[in-house]
Amino acid sequence: MLFDLSGLDILGLALTAIFSFAVGKLRRTQSAECKTAERDMQRAKSIIQEFEGIAAQLQQAVQQHQQQVLQFKERVNAASQGRRNADWDDFSIETERILKPTLALADQVARAYDQIKQQSTVLVNLQESRIDALTGVGNRRMFDQSLESYRALFNRYGKQFSLAIVDLDHFKKINDTRGHLQGDHALSTVGLLLRDMVRETDIVARYGGEEFVILMPETPLDGACLFCERVRLAIETKLNLTASIGVASTEHFGITDDLVHAADQALYQAKEAGRNRVFLSDSDGCSSVELSESDLSHETKSDSSDTKLAVS
Repeated sequence: MLFDLSGLDILGLALTAIFSFAVGKLRRTQSAECKTAERDMQRAKSIIQEFEGIAAQLQQAVQQHQQQVLQFKERVNAASQGRRNADWDDFSIETERILKPTLALADQVARAYDQIKQQSTVLVNLQESRIDALTGVGNRRMFDQSLESYRALFNRYGKQFSLAIVDLDHFKKINDTRGHLQGDHALSTVGLLLRDMVRETDIVARYGGEEFVILMPETPLDGACLFCERVRLAIETKLNLTASIGVASTEHFGITDDLVHAADQALYQAKEAGRNRVFLSDSDGCSSVELSESDLSHETKSDSSDTKLAVS
Protein backbone atom coordinates (compact mmCIF):
# COMPACT_ATOMS: atom_id res chain seq x y z
CA MET A 1 0.00 0.00 0.00
CA LEU A 2 1.46 3.37 -1.01
CA PHE A 3 1.95 6.16 1.54
CA ASP A 4 -1.16 8.39 1.80
CA LEU A 5 -0.29 11.95 0.73
CA SER A 6 -3.71 13.46 1.44
CA GLY A 7 -2.43 14.95 4.68
CA LEU A 8 0.17 16.88 2.75
CA ASP A 9 -2.49 18.12 0.34
CA ILE A 10 -4.36 19.48 3.34
CA LEU A 11 -1.11 21.03 4.58
CA GLY A 12 -0.63 22.80 1.26
CA LEU A 13 -4.18 24.12 1.32
CA ALA A 14 -3.70 25.32 4.88
CA LEU A 15 -0.51 27.16 3.93
CA THR A 16 -2.25 28.78 0.98
CA ALA A 17 -5.21 29.85 3.13
CA ILE A 18 -2.97 31.31 5.83
CA PHE A 19 -0.88 33.19 3.29
CA SER A 20 -3.92 34.54 1.44
CA PHE A 21 -5.59 35.65 4.66
CA ALA A 22 -2.52 37.44 5.99
CA VAL A 23 -1.51 39.13 2.75
CA GLY A 24 -5.11 40.01 1.87
CA LYS A 25 -5.39 41.95 5.12
CA LEU A 26 -1.88 43.35 5.28
CA ARG A 27 -1.70 44.57 1.69
CA ARG A 28 -4.10 47.41 2.46
CA THR A 29 -1.79 48.81 5.14
CA GLN A 30 1.51 49.05 3.26
CA SER A 31 3.06 52.51 3.34
CA ALA A 32 6.45 53.66 2.08
CA GLU A 33 6.47 56.29 4.84
CA CYS A 34 5.37 54.05 7.68
CA LYS A 35 8.26 52.14 9.24
CA THR A 36 6.00 50.03 11.43
CA ALA A 37 4.04 48.73 8.46
CA GLU A 38 7.26 47.92 6.60
CA ARG A 39 8.59 46.02 9.59
CA ASP A 40 5.39 44.02 9.96
CA MET A 41 5.36 43.15 6.28
CA GLN A 42 8.97 41.99 6.46
CA ARG A 43 8.00 39.75 9.37
CA ALA A 44 5.14 38.34 7.33
CA LYS A 45 7.45 37.69 4.37
CA SER A 46 9.92 35.97 6.65
CA ILE A 47 7.17 33.71 8.00
CA ILE A 48 6.05 32.82 4.49
CA GLN A 49 9.64 31.89 3.62
CA GLU A 50 9.67 29.59 6.63
CA PHE A 51 6.43 28.03 5.41
CA GLU A 52 8.04 27.44 2.02
CA GLY A 53 11.08 25.87 3.66
CA ILE A 54 8.92 23.53 5.73
CA ALA A 55 6.91 22.52 2.65
CA ALA A 56 10.10 21.86 0.64
CA GLN A 57 11.58 19.67 3.37
CA LEU A 58 8.38 17.68 3.68
CA GLN A 59 8.14 17.23 -0.08
CA GLN A 60 11.69 15.89 -0.26
CA ALA A 61 11.11 13.57 2.71
CA VAL A 62 7.89 12.23 1.22
CA GLN A 63 9.51 11.57 -2.16
CA GLN A 64 12.33 9.61 -0.54
CA HIS A 65 9.91 7.68 1.61
CA GLN A 66 7.69 6.89 -1.36
CA GLN A 67 10.65 5.32 -3.18
CA GLN A 68 11.37 3.19 -0.14
CA VAL A 69 7.73 2.11 0.03
CA LEU A 70 7.79 1.08 -3.65
CA GLN A 71 10.92 -1.00 -3.07
CA PHE A 72 9.29 -2.55 -0.02
CA LYS A 73 6.23 -3.43 -2.09
CA GLU A 74 8.38 -5.20 -4.64
CA ARG A 75 10.12 -7.22 -1.92
CA VAL A 76 6.76 -8.21 -0.44
CA ASN A 77 5.52 -9.41 -3.81
CA ALA A 78 8.68 -11.44 -4.34
CA ALA A 79 8.45 -12.97 -0.87
CA SER A 80 4.80 -13.90 -1.30
CA GLN A 81 5.60 -15.71 -4.56
CA GLY A 82 8.64 -17.59 -3.34
CA ARG A 83 7.41 -18.43 0.18
CA ARG A 84 10.94 -19.57 1.07
CA ASN A 85 12.23 -19.06 4.60
CA ALA A 86 15.02 -16.87 3.28
CA ASP A 87 12.49 -14.65 1.55
CA TRP A 88 10.45 -14.29 4.73
CA ASP A 89 13.58 -13.49 6.68
CA ASP A 90 14.39 -10.76 4.17
CA PHE A 91 10.80 -9.58 4.45
CA SER A 92 11.09 -9.20 8.24
CA ILE A 93 14.31 -7.24 7.88
CA GLU A 94 12.76 -5.06 5.18
CA THR A 95 9.74 -4.41 7.42
CA GLU A 96 11.94 -3.19 10.24
CA ARG A 97 13.92 -1.06 7.82
CA ILE A 98 10.85 0.66 6.35
CA LEU A 99 9.29 1.24 9.78
CA LYS A 100 12.02 3.61 10.97
CA PRO A 101 11.74 6.19 8.15
CA THR A 102 7.93 5.94 8.37
CA LEU A 103 8.00 6.90 12.04
CA ALA A 104 10.58 9.58 11.33
CA LEU A 105 8.44 11.06 8.57
CA ALA A 106 5.37 11.07 10.82
CA ASP A 107 7.37 12.90 13.48
CA GLN A 108 8.61 15.40 10.91
CA VAL A 109 5.06 16.11 9.73
CA ALA A 110 3.91 16.61 13.33
CA ARG A 111 6.75 19.05 14.02
CA ALA A 112 5.99 20.90 10.78
CA TYR A 113 2.38 21.39 11.84
CA ASP A 114 3.56 22.71 15.22
CA GLN A 115 5.80 25.22 13.43
CA ILE A 116 3.00 26.28 11.13
CA LYS A 117 0.64 26.77 14.07
CA GLN A 118 3.21 28.89 15.89
CA GLN A 119 3.95 31.09 12.86
CA SER A 120 0.25 31.37 12.06
CA THR A 121 -0.27 32.84 15.52
CA VAL A 122 2.29 35.51 14.69
CA LEU A 123 0.42 36.37 11.47
CA VAL A 124 -2.87 36.58 13.34
CA ASN A 125 -1.26 38.90 15.90
CA LEU A 126 -0.05 41.13 13.04
CA GLN A 127 -3.61 41.34 11.80
CA GLU A 128 -5.10 41.93 15.25
CA SER A 129 -2.74 44.88 15.79
CA ARG A 130 -4.78 46.70 13.12
CA ILE A 131 -8.26 45.80 14.41
CA ASP A 132 -10.29 47.62 17.04
CA ALA A 133 -11.22 44.96 19.58
CA LEU A 134 -14.57 46.47 20.55
CA THR A 135 -16.06 47.22 17.14
CA GLY A 136 -14.28 44.75 14.86
CA VAL A 137 -13.37 47.46 12.35
CA GLY A 138 -9.88 48.78 11.70
CA ASN A 139 -8.18 50.89 14.33
CA ARG A 140 -6.50 54.28 13.99
CA ARG A 141 -3.26 52.64 12.96
CA MET A 142 -4.93 50.84 10.04
CA PHE A 143 -6.64 54.05 8.97
CA ASP A 144 -3.45 56.14 9.04
CA GLN A 145 -1.50 53.56 7.05
CA SER A 146 -4.34 53.00 4.57
CA LEU A 147 -4.70 56.74 4.06
CA GLU A 148 -1.00 57.01 3.25
CA SER A 149 -1.31 54.17 0.75
CA TYR A 150 -4.30 55.83 -0.93
CA ARG A 151 -2.44 59.13 -1.03
CA ALA A 152 0.50 57.44 -2.74
CA LEU A 153 -1.82 55.89 -5.35
CA PHE A 154 -3.46 59.26 -5.89
CA ASN A 155 -0.15 61.05 -6.34
CA ARG A 156 1.29 58.43 -8.67
CA TYR A 157 -1.70 57.26 -10.68
CA GLY A 158 -4.37 59.87 -9.99
CA LYS A 159 -6.67 57.33 -8.32
CA GLN A 160 -9.43 59.34 -6.64
CA PHE A 161 -10.98 58.41 -3.31
CA SER A 162 -13.40 59.86 -0.80
CA LEU A 163 -13.31 60.07 2.98
CA ALA A 164 -16.21 60.16 5.44
CA ILE A 165 -16.10 60.80 9.19
CA VAL A 166 -19.07 59.40 11.10
CA ASP A 167 -19.77 60.71 14.60
CA LEU A 168 -22.51 59.30 16.86
CA ASP A 169 -24.68 62.11 18.22
CA HIS A 170 -24.94 62.66 22.00
CA PHE A 171 -22.86 59.58 22.70
CA LYS A 172 -21.77 60.89 26.11
CA LYS A 173 -25.42 60.91 27.11
CA ILE A 174 -25.65 57.17 26.37
CA ASN A 175 -22.72 56.47 28.68
CA ASP A 176 -24.05 58.79 31.39
CA THR A 177 -27.67 57.62 31.38
CA ARG A 178 -27.46 53.98 30.26
CA GLY A 179 -23.97 53.04 31.38
CA HIS A 180 -20.71 52.31 29.60
CA LEU A 181 -21.69 48.75 28.74
CA GLN A 182 -24.61 50.09 26.74
CA GLY A 183 -22.26 52.62 25.16
CA ASP A 184 -19.90 49.82 24.16
CA HIS A 185 -22.84 47.91 22.72
CA ALA A 186 -23.81 50.94 20.65
CA LEU A 187 -20.29 51.25 19.26
CA SER A 188 -20.04 47.54 18.44
CA THR A 189 -23.41 47.51 16.63
CA VAL A 190 -22.45 50.58 14.61
CA GLY A 191 -19.20 48.87 13.68
CA LEU A 192 -21.12 45.77 12.60
CA LEU A 193 -23.53 47.85 10.52
CA LEU A 194 -20.72 49.74 8.77
CA ARG A 195 -18.84 46.52 8.00
CA ASP A 196 -22.00 45.10 6.50
CA MET A 197 -22.77 48.14 4.34
CA VAL A 198 -19.38 48.98 2.82
CA ARG A 199 -17.84 47.35 -0.21
CA GLU A 200 -15.02 44.86 0.14
CA THR A 201 -12.57 47.44 -1.17
CA ASP A 202 -13.57 50.12 1.36
CA ILE A 203 -11.77 50.70 4.64
CA VAL A 204 -13.75 51.18 7.86
CA ALA A 205 -11.91 52.16 11.03
CA ARG A 206 -12.61 53.58 14.45
CA TYR A 207 -11.08 57.02 14.43
CA GLY A 208 -11.37 57.54 18.17
CA GLY A 209 -14.11 57.54 20.80
CA GLU A 210 -17.46 57.51 19.00
CA GLU A 211 -16.01 58.50 15.61
CA PHE A 212 -15.61 56.17 12.64
CA VAL A 213 -13.95 56.81 9.28
CA ILE A 214 -14.68 55.28 5.89
CA LEU A 215 -12.20 55.34 3.00
CA MET A 216 -13.89 54.77 -0.37
CA PRO A 217 -11.45 54.17 -3.25
CA GLU A 218 -12.38 55.30 -6.76
CA THR A 219 -15.56 56.89 -5.43
CA PRO A 220 -16.55 60.42 -6.49
CA LEU A 221 -17.95 62.90 -3.99
CA ASP A 222 -21.54 62.48 -5.21
CA GLY A 223 -21.40 58.71 -4.80
CA ALA A 224 -19.81 59.01 -1.35
CA CYS A 225 -22.53 61.44 -0.22
CA LEU A 226 -25.25 59.09 -1.44
CA PHE A 227 -23.71 56.18 0.43
CA CYS A 228 -23.24 58.22 3.62
CA GLU A 229 -26.87 59.33 3.58
CA ARG A 230 -27.85 55.66 3.43
CA VAL A 231 -25.52 54.98 6.35
CA ARG A 232 -27.09 57.79 8.35
CA LEU A 233 -30.60 56.47 7.69
CA ALA A 234 -29.57 52.91 8.55
CA ILE A 235 -28.09 54.03 11.89
CA GLU A 236 -31.29 55.91 12.69
CA THR A 237 -33.79 53.25 11.63
CA LYS A 238 -31.94 50.07 12.58
CA LEU A 239 -30.04 51.14 15.69
CA ASN A 240 -32.30 53.83 17.15
CA LEU A 241 -29.30 56.19 17.15
CA THR A 242 -28.38 59.25 15.12
CA ALA A 243 -25.10 60.21 13.52
CA SER A 244 -23.57 63.25 11.87
CA ILE A 245 -21.33 62.65 8.87
CA GLY A 246 -18.78 64.79 7.05
CA VAL A 247 -17.62 63.85 3.54
CA ALA A 248 -14.75 65.08 1.34
CA SER A 249 -13.02 63.81 -1.80
CA THR A 250 -9.69 64.12 -3.56
CA GLU A 251 -11.65 65.69 -6.41
CA HIS A 252 -11.37 68.91 -4.41
CA PHE A 253 -8.62 68.20 -1.86
CA GLY A 254 -5.51 66.49 -3.14
CA ILE A 255 -3.34 66.58 -0.03
CA THR A 256 -4.09 64.07 2.71
CA ASP A 257 -4.07 66.58 5.57
CA ASP A 258 -6.37 68.92 3.66
CA LEU A 259 -8.74 66.05 2.89
CA VAL A 260 -9.05 65.00 6.54
CA HIS A 261 -9.47 68.64 7.60
CA ALA A 262 -12.17 69.16 4.98
CA ALA A 263 -14.14 66.10 6.11
CA ASP A 264 -13.76 67.19 9.72
CA GLN A 265 -15.05 70.69 8.87
CA ALA A 266 -18.04 69.15 7.10
CA LEU A 267 -18.73 67.05 10.20
CA TYR A 268 -18.56 70.15 12.39
CA GLN A 269 -21.06 71.95 10.17
CA ALA A 270 -23.39 68.91 10.30
CA LYS A 271 -23.39 69.12 14.09
CA GLU A 272 -23.84 72.88 14.09
CA ALA A 273 -26.84 72.48 11.77
CA GLY A 274 -28.64 70.27 14.27
CA ARG A 275 -26.94 66.85 13.96
CA ASN A 276 -28.31 63.70 12.28
CA ARG A 277 -27.36 64.85 8.80
CA VAL A 278 -24.65 64.59 6.16
CA PHE A 279 -22.54 67.55 5.07
CA LEU A 280 -20.03 67.63 2.22
CA SER A 281 -16.96 69.76 1.81
CA ASP A 282 -15.76 70.88 -1.61
CA SER A 283 -13.97 73.85 -3.17
CA ASP A 284 -17.02 76.03 -2.50
CA GLY A 285 -17.12 75.23 1.22
CA CYS A 286 -19.45 73.04 3.30
CA SER A 287 -23.07 72.31 2.46
CA SER A 288 -25.83 69.93 3.48
CA VAL A 289 -26.47 66.80 1.43
CA GLU A 290 -30.11 66.77 0.32
CA LEU A 291 -31.27 63.67 -1.55
CA SER A 292 -34.66 62.61 -2.83
CA GLU A 293 -36.38 59.32 -2.01
CA SER A 294 -35.65 58.08 -5.52
CA ASP A 295 -31.93 58.65 -4.92
CA LEU A 296 -32.15 56.46 -1.83
CA SER A 297 -34.47 53.80 -3.25
CA HIS A 298 -31.65 51.44 -4.23
CA GLU A 299 -31.14 48.93 -1.43
CA THR A 300 -27.78 48.63 0.24
CA LYS A 301 -26.37 45.28 1.26
CA SER A 302 -27.46 45.73 4.86
CA ASP A 303 -31.06 46.54 3.88
CA SER A 304 -31.68 42.87 3.09
CA SER A 305 -30.30 41.72 6.43
CA ASP A 306 -32.63 40.47 9.14
CA THR A 307 -30.06 41.04 11.86
CA LYS A 308 -31.52 42.89 14.83
CA LEU A 309 -29.07 45.62 15.75
CA ALA A 310 -31.26 48.15 17.56
CA VAL A 311 -29.79 49.74 20.68
CA SER A 312 -32.46 49.77 23.35
